[in-house]
Amino acid sequence: MKRVLIGIIILAIGAMMMAKALGYDIFDSILDADWKKFIIPGIILLIGLRLVFGSSSSHGHSTSMKLCEVPEVEEGEPMNISVTFAGNAYNFRDENFYGAKIEAIFGGVCIDLRGANIKDGSVLDIHTLFGGVELKIPQNISLQVDSSCILGGVDNKIPRCPDNDAKRLIIRANCTLGGVEIKG
Repeated sequence: MKRVLIGIIILAIGAMMMAKALGYDIFDSILDADWKKFIIPGIILLIGLRLVFGSSSSHGHSTSMKLCEVPEVEEGEPMNISVTFAGNAYNFRDENFYGAKIEAIFGGVCIDLRGANIKDGSVLDIHTLFGGVELKIPQNISLQVDSSCILGGVDNKIPRCPDNDAKRLIIRANCTLGGVEIKG
């Protein structure tokens, strides 16, 4: 809370200094202002700043990420994950993984597959619009990444797997003003 308060004070001082530099004498206006009309816009601005510059937790997910149960699907079927204006995290532990269709619109998804039993040839079909997907993949998986991005991107931080017999995971990403991060 202390960090947020200091941040607000610094933002206010910077805004006043910028207004003065632009020729608007903010100090005279503050003394003459009707404070009631600034309360709701001020609260909305603070909420927006918190959402944009929110902190991270020690778990590697944003604090607004909700840890969800891994969806149950029929054997051999891909799962469907869709978020809109939200953040969901999924941690696989010994579950079979046959692929997924992931959609993130103005939100985020974090999927940790390091404990999953990934079936060879599984496909992750990812679509982002002003959103993001973070994938945590085991190092012993051979990745094939196909992407089509408009003002977005895919960041693959997994080194190429030298084992020719490794299981193959196919990632198809369509990102519009969003992105996918693949890491171990």
